[in-house]
Amino acid sequence: MMSVRLLQGRYDAADGWRENVEWPPAPSRLFCALVASAPTEEERRALVWLERQQPPQVWAGHLPDQARFRSDRFAVTNKISGKGGSQSLPGRTTAPLTRVSGIPDADEFAFVWAQADPPAQVEKALAELAWKVPYLGRSTSSVAIRVHTTPVLRPEWTPYTPVALGERATTALGVPYPGYLDALNRAFDQGGSAWDVRRTIGYTTPDAPTVKEPRVVRGPFGAMMVFAFGRDVVLPSSGELLTLTDKLRDTVMARIGQDIPGQVSGHAEPGRHHVGFVGLPEVGHRHARGAVHGLAVVLPQEVDPEAAQAVHRALVEEPLTHLNRGYGPVFPLTLQAEASNTRALDPARWSAPPTGSRVWVSATPLMLDRFVRRNSDPTDIIARSVVTAGYPEPSYVQVSQAPLTPGAMLRPRKGTYPAGRPRRWILHARIEFPEPVVGPVLVGSMRYLGLGLFEPRPTERPRTAADDRALPKEAVNALG
Repeated sequence: MMSVRLLQGRYDAADGWRENVEWPPAPSRLFCALVASAPTEEERRALVWLERQQPPQVWAGHLPDQARFRSDRFAVTNKISGKGGSQSLPGRTTAPLTRVSGIPDADEFAFVWAQADPPAQVEKALAELAWKVPYLGRSTSSVAIRVHTTPVLRPEWTPYTPVALGERATTALGVPYPGYLDALNRAFDQGGSAWDVRRTIGYTTPDAPTVKEPRVVRGPFGAMMVFAFGRDVVLPSSGELLTLTDKLRDTVMARIGQDIPGQVSGHAEPGRHHVGFVGLPEVGHRHARGAVHGLAVVLPQEVDPEAAQAVHRALVEEPLTHLNRGYGPVFPLTLQAEASNTRALDPARWSAPPTGSRVWVSATPLMLDRFVRRNSDPTDIIARSVVTAGYPEPSYVQVSQAPLTPGAMLRPRKGTYPAGRPRRWILHARIEFPEPVVGPVLVGSMRYLGLGLFEPRPTERPRTAADDRALPKEAVNALG
């Protein structure tokens, strides 16, 4: 057993998305802290022994919601740029920085390897190494770590126990595994991070309620082929979205040449979903400005093999390296073969796998499927648009003329609408489904060109029957 005491009573460490405080602390974080404390050869051998043990239990106190804190800001990076970015240090770029922390009820917790029986030299080496660890998580989270041979479960602690694959878990934590030490060393040598080699498993608690897992509904769209703009390019604003996606569509069809499949051109038989061309804006946090970080080609779940092969040849076999919109700079493009650290470029950010989400908010405004009077209530029309797009009927729809998430585009810039396309009412919406839905979620007219792209949100309290399909008073006023 290794006990960890928070010397200042605060734990500063983020979860995998870096948006919420990690609680309980992950065993992999403890292991990384031990590795970072310059172990001797004997201590490294002890770490190899430790990584081969079964994942430990975590005994920790409660972390109330009101004791969880978050701050969003920008940090100056070390990259030199002629375009600037930092107001105080001209010529240097800035990057979003989110910091989270928590103050648990108990300032001490423990990691317990219940079945482990370390040799005396291993126990001695781990005890000496634990003394060296100055902090766990961020450097502001100072700790004192001690090794105990006899674990004692305190009344204020809740045991978090690993679960078998397929069993219900209440949280997922990173854990050491055989070869973890070597993987961390390789990641360090290659300029990566511990997150690149992290593995997680499910944990549960004895008092976890037994609930029926909700059925997860998969939307009509599946794989996203993401292309990031070059690092030295000034990112376009979200108002340029339709220019970019329309040009991407034209480029893909030009690369395919003759015999363009109907699911790519948009002329498939009625009821078949088409290939979507979307922009990926930065939205959802306090400092989001809506800049488009890249583009994506979204394939339907039921895509014809001919269409999938045609897109693959046009984008991968003959790599798409740039996008020329006909004016201004040419945008270099890079196909993202792996998940990106930039959230806007991570397909999981737009699809919420594998458990899905009940709540989705428009990141780009949606265009109604048909013309309506200006004083009409569009709530029912948007609900029908959701069903028409291939998703379950929503249980709640909130409508707004203004964006409902930070950074979302108000409406496309004038002159960017494709020629010959109808100009219907453009609105933002927040929709709730009765069951979790796996995205991407694209709704409304021109959804195949990136309008009506929704971002998943954490599910809040289930709405009552009185809430269902209700249009808030402020939205009625805005629309009237």
